[in-house]
Amino acid sequence: MNFEMMPFLLNNELKFAIERDEKRVRLVVYKSGQEYVCRKENLSKLERFINSDECRIFKGRLQLCKNIDGIGIEIKGKFVGVISINDFENYLVRLKSPGTYS
Repeated sequence: MNFEMMPFLLNNELKFAIERDEKRVRLVVYKSGQEYVCRKENLSKLERFINSDECRIFKGRLQLCKNIDGIGIEIKGKFVGVISINDFENYLVRLKSPGTYS
């Protein structure tokens, strides 16, 4: 695992990270240190999702859904964890501004 920033712990075996990938980002869930699912996306699409009334984004194995607790992470239709919207937004800001974190 090569994280630019600390990943979010979703449960005992899963971690979620957003990593830079040229002009896009990779949303990755790691299981026991190995990449489990991944989705490449534009930062702008993630920012629009955060600021919109949409409740769900993406189709396929990895999906994000907003709820009262924050951003829920679903894999293959199964809820695996949640990240606060504030933490998710801060993570995106830090990705947009490289060199501002350690």
